[in-house]
Amino acid sequence: MANTGSDRTQADKERSKQMSRSVAGQSAKGGTGQGNARTQPQKRQGGGPRRSDPRSGGRPPSGRGPQNGRRPTGRPSPSRPSRRSPTALLTWGTAALVVVIVVVLVIVKLTGANPSLASGKTWSPASPAVVSDITHVPAAVFDAVGTNAQVSAINPPVATSGQKPRTFTSSSGASLPGVYYYGAEYCPFCAAARWSLIAALSRFGTFHNLGDMQSSSTDVDPNTQTFTFSKATYTSPYIVFKSDEFLSNQVNAAGTNYTVLQRPTKSEQALVTKYDSTQYFPSLPANQNGFPFIDFGNKLLQSTLYDPSILQNVSRDQIASGLKDAHNPITQVIVAGANYMTASICAIDGQQPSAVCTSKGVTAASKALKLG
Repeated sequence: MANTGSDRTQADKERSKQMSRSVAGQSAKGGTGQGNARTQPQKRQGGGPRRSDPRSGGRPPSGRGPQNGRRPTGRPSPSRPSRRSPTALLTWGTAALVVVIVVVLVIVKLTGANPSLASGKTWSPASPAVVSDITHVPAAVFDAVGTNAQVSAINPPVATSGQKPRTFTSSSGASLPGVYYYGAEYCPFCAAARWSLIAALSRFGTFHNLGDMQSSSTDVDPNTQTFTFSKATYTSPYIVFKSDEFLSNQVNAAGTNYTVLQRPTKSEQALVTKYDSTQYFPSLPANQNGFPFIDFGNKLLQSTLYDPSILQNVSRDQIASGLKDAHNPITQVIVAGANYMTASICAIDGQQPSAVCTSKGVTAASKALKLG
């Protein structure tokens, strides 16, 4: 029988004290409404945004959520001996928790299921109004923002040296500079990057059949509003854009990972293996690739662009409609990233179209990238 009063062991006292300690929960992220973003994005353990790992479903290790306990408020009355003491309740509660954990581990071991994965949104066509906003960002906004963003650092593309230019064949049979995107629908870092990539590519060509998407509800920065390239097409007289949404936002039948959606071709996989590596992105674990990865003609490479937490609790419509306002903090992050991507495309396509590549915002990005 558990001890009470003066007979309680020091270990029991310390354990009860620990359980009653108040733990602060995470504050609500993001703002609501157009342009209402957090001014100080949440810092991530390890410093800076993390990339999703396709081999593990892309999810960072899960942490325990906040626990709010209370200190027991006195000993049980001597007249009611059947009532358990706080220490006894703690002991039985701990034992029950251990049993639950063991059962879950056994189920996972036997079935291979990952209880932390959850199926999310399926493909649906993006709203024409939202597509118009993201594909027609005013030139004045690009120029006013340049490479400056108030609420999040922008990770610019990484330049390569001495690499053979990457070209793709267009639908007309022409060999044009190639831009390749490798990502996943569940990935919050991909969700953030797509906003900038679509805005940048729309300065060189036209998208059709973009789909609405949101990142996983069980990953970091859950349900980040975005798009998917899984059914999209893109045409341009200057470049060829190819994309692979490798994993979907739907959990596979075994419950072990997200369903494979679009497998890279052999040549595309070679790009991922060579360039999406620790040689160019030292923060990646050895022999692993990460989402997202964007290759601009083998000359510039992009991984995580900015912290997706700034898009939390803001709708897709609100993000898109805010792109007309250069003072909107979310707009600044998306457009600054798009200017870097635009400068990267101009560096591989002969600086065409001239009106885009010589614009104020793109020139600022080119200078920051030391592209000459």
